[in-house]
Amino acid sequence: MLKPTRMARMGTVATALAAIGALSLSGCTPAATDNPTDTASASAAGECGSVPQLGANDPNGLLDDFSEDVKAGYNAYGIEVQESAWADWKSDKTEGFTAAIVGQAPAAPYIATYQAQLLESLEAQDVEVVANLAPNDPTDVPGQIQMFNQALSLQPDIIFLNPAAPEAAIDLVAQAHDAGIPVISTVVPLDSPYAISLTNNSNLQAMETAAGVLGAIGGSGTVLQVDGVPGIPPQLFFEDGVAKALELCPDVSIVGQVQGFFQPPAAQQAVVQYLATNPAGVDAVFQAGSMGWAIRDAFEQAGMPVPPIQDINASQGMAAYAAANPDYPYFGTATPPIPAAKAAAQIGLKVLAGAGPKVNQIAWGPYVVDQENIGDVVDPSWSESDGTDLTVEGVYLTDDQIAEFFNNPELGPQTAE
Repeated sequence: MLKPTRMARMGTVATALAAIGALSLSGCTPAATDNPTDTASASAAGECGSVPQLGANDPNGLLDDFSEDVKAGYNAYGIEVQESAWADWKSDKTEGFTAAIVGQAPAAPYIATYQAQLLESLEAQDVEVVANLAPNDPTDVPGQIQMFNQALSLQPDIIFLNPAAPEAAIDLVAQAHDAGIPVISTVVPLDSPYAISLTNNSNLQAMETAAGVLGAIGGSGTVLQVDGVPGIPPQLFFEDGVAKALELCPDVSIVGQVQGFFQPPAAQQAVVQYLATNPAGVDAVFQAGSMGWAIRDAFEQAGMPVPPIQDINASQGMAAYAAANPDYPYFGTATPPIPAAKAAAQIGLKVLAGAGPKVNQIAWGPYVVDQENIGDVVDPSWSESDGTDLTVEGVYLTDDQIAEFFNNPELGPQTAE
């Protein structure tokens, strides 16, 4: 049975959809950050809309002595936390470091911003970047492997890798380890002691925001899922987190899936096409990242009320929309690419200086933005059509938190640049 909020839509939808033309592709809690990962849902534990507490994959208790804030970021993190192979290592050099970047296709705004900042941060700390490579397609695994081998042949002091396929990268980082070259795995984690993975906990990000949306629709209804790029790690993490949240919600159904490829114009076109053949609409939308504001525009283009949209990798425009509509159920995440890239450079230089990473996985729990804290996040000057990544100052890993991950934290940069 259709929910009452959707029944009211149906009288005008058919007329509105007839006028839609082809879409051109040209074109938590309050802001205190003591524990930003406990903010997605007020539902009782175990109920639909609550966040499952699955803990870290830490069989050897390597995180036991870390602060509670840091440990909270590992909830549902699927990769085993291991002792780092670089815990007792330092470079023979003290200055004049070289680095190679093997990145990812910069089609998604987050990736483009992250990789540009990583280059800038390394150069700002007098690191010579001897190679800055990226395939043209995020699914071009053979191309990225070739680029990594090219970078390895240059014998840089350190390599920063955003792996297209984690399994394929395992042997690569082992080869780098044999050559005495540490690898910082950015954005996507690697299940290897030979890499130091600095990543957002994307599983938890998807799980928390999905739980918030599910609670907002009362634990029952229909959902449209807007996917990114099939098969790549961010998509797989998104699917895993959503699935875990849905396990508590037997009365919620995914009734449609479309591909947005992490690109807002493609997502808007795909949702418009879906709504054209499904005029009853849906009660909510899950999306894999960076496409929330475009999905909102698709519903408005169709003349439909905007349902709750899971706003992973939120934009300034979608946050501004939520702030202007305080009754709109909003659950987004600020996953700031600039602080993350600066932290990657800082961590890499600390490894070279002999700071000794304790573990192979440095995970950051998501910062959830909702109607409780959105007033502290949004600048009133922002346009609702602005697709710029939402950044919240001071919510990424702090210098003190980064220090927790090292045996000798006094070595290397004490802050990110």
